[in-house]
Amino acid sequence: MDAVPGPTADDLNVEFQNHFDAAREVIDFFAGDAIPLKGATVADVGCGDGAMAYGVAHLGEPASMVGYDIVPVDTGRILSCAKALGLGKDLPHNLRFELCSAEKLPAADATFDYVYSWSAFEHILQPIGVMREIQRVLKPGGVVMIQVWPFFHSKHGSHLWHWFPDGFAQLLYDTEHIAGVVRGAPESGPAWSGQILEAYAELNRATVDDVHTWLTLSGFTIAKLELITEPVHIPRELAFLPPSLLGISGVKLLACRD
Repeated sequence: MDAVPGPTADDLNVEFQNHFDAAREVIDFFAGDAIPLKGATVADVGCGDGAMAYGVAHLGEPASMVGYDIVPVDTGRILSCAKALGLGKDLPHNLRFELCSAEKLPAADATFDYVYSWSAFEHILQPIGVMREIQRVLKPGGVVMIQVWPFFHSKHGSHLWHWFPDGFAQLLYDTEHIAGVVRGAPESGPAWSGQILEAYAELNRATVDDVHTWLTLSGFTIAKLELITEPVHIPRELAFLPPSLLGISGVKLLACRD
């Protein structure tokens, strides 16, 4: 039987819904510190499929919402998913997407009131450069929200939970074994598995303390911190590693521009 070459339309709709729902977490995390996004200028750095930026634009009502990514956002897919889920047939009037380079945002200094980045910085190879760009495009007194999940050393840090549901594959197996499992799964077509494995190979090895260092060196002060954890069973082979590496799966924080 031929392998399915990637996610189905239903898969994409579920993924879109999950990212749309996560937009509420962004809005609520700011709102918890009395920071409303309504009427503000907001940027999403590393917006991926654009669903979260769509959600923030739709639910948060900023005056302007810009989603940046190094890969073009497929607005046709956004509209298709949004229509399937009954969210509307047009992009919100306050939303646009722009291409950026790996270390440069195409925006003037002091453009945005607020910036957020969700599950992007674990993929960024030059995080300090990107963090400094965020600092540059924020207005004085601006605030950035950073969410990183999952950290590389945590249970699902490989981002390959579909193929390794028990977790810690990145610490237990070599890359050849991991590639064999991903490529050998019946649902993994050549193109899709290639993309997945390329993304895995480019994951950085950041920890929560690394995120603090990036922010500090980029002119930010952390004002609010939430560690993301869950109960995990530690494989005996990994018991020598620090619990902070294995047990802290992610972080959400607010940081102020110095």
